[in-house]
Amino acid sequence: MKNLNKNYQKVNDLLAHCLQVLIVIALGLLGILIAILIFRELYVLFQAIFATSIADRNAKIMDDIIVFFLFFEFEEMIIAALKNNGHTSISFLMGLGITALLRGLITAHTNMMEVIGSAIAILILIIGMVGYNKYFKES
Repeated sequence: MKNLNKNYQKVNDLLAHCLQVLIVIALGLLGILIAILIFRELYVLFQAIFATSIADRNAKIMDDIIVFFLFFEFEEMIIAALKNNGHTSISFLMGLGITALLRGLITAHTNMMEVIGSAIAILILIIGMVGYNKYFKES
C-alpha cells in the first residue's frame, strides 16, 4: 500500500510538472503575441501623430496611447509570471490595479460619481499595498 501511494505521488508530481511547463510555454507565446500588438499599436500611434489635422485627432491619439500602455502592462505581467514560474505577486497585481484605475480616471473624468468611486478604489488599493508590505510580505 505504501508503494502504491508513492507511485501515485510520482505520477501526480509528473503531471503537475507537465502542466506547469505547458503554462509557461503558453505564457511565452502570449508574450510574443502582445509584443507584436505593441509594435502594431506604435505604428498606428505614429500615423495618428503625424496626420495633417492633429487637432481633430487628439482624443484618438490619447485612446491609442492608453491602448499601448494596456498592452505594455499585460506584457509586464507576463514577464513577471515567466520570471516566477507562472506566478505573480500580489503587490504586482495591486500595482496593476492602481495603474488601471488611474488610466480610467484619465479617460473618463466627466462623470463625478465614477471619479469618486475610482479615487476611493485607488485609495483602498494603496492602503492594502501598504498593509500587505508592512504585515504580510515575506522578507
